[in-house]
Amino acid sequence: MSITLYDILEVSKLASPEAISENYKRLYANYSGESAKGNEDATNRLIALREAYNTLSNPEKRKTYDQRLTATEIEVAYEEIPSPFSFFKVLIVISVLAVCSVVYSKHKASEEQARLQREETAAAVRFAEIEAEKAREEKLAEEKAEYQRRRHEAYERANLERERSYGAQVSRDIQRAEAQARWEKEQQARQQEKEERQKQFDAERQLAREKAYLRRVEAENARYPRY
Repeated sequence: MSITLYDILEVSKLASPEAISENYKRLYANYSGESAKGNEDATNRLIALREAYNTLSNPEKRKTYDQRLTATEIEVAYEEIPSPFSFFKVLIVISVLAVCSVVYSKHKASEEQARLQREETAAAVRFAEIEAEKAREEKLAEEKAEYQRRRHEAYERANLERERSYGAQVSRDIQRAEAQARWEKEQQARQQEKEERQKQFDAERQLAREKAYLRRVEAENARYPRY
């Protein structure tokens, strides 16, 4: 049987793309050093590795190659089967290849399902990150709004306190002015009362002097009567 591209990359027909890539890198690294030294066989191996990897790393090219490979294997198996039992052996070979094909299809379907699950998981993680970022932004917006509200309330309280302080100061000024006015009025009333008493005292003294004068006059008249 001829060497296949899977044989060149040293992987099975059911190998995953990751396994094919890893083996290609490993083999390429092994032979690249020898090729650089002028080893022609190593150079040929590198060329074969590149061709095999270019085909098997591409899903469409790999599918076409697998179909050709299966058809070739069937032809080879048919040619190698002895004639007395050719029909039954062909059926057996076809059945085996069909089973292999089903297994391979299931394997590919499993890989595709795993890939879709990984993509769904990644999408879910990304969605969760977006939602978390949105929640953080909403929280920041709420905190900012709350800060602005508290700041406005503090500003209003400060204005109200200033107005109350100003009102209290005005009331105190008015009370002081009223007290000052009452005190001045009382002082004026006391001054007027004092002046009235002084006038009354002066009048009484004047009256007493006049009475004393009259008594002296009367006494003199009595002492020296006028005929």
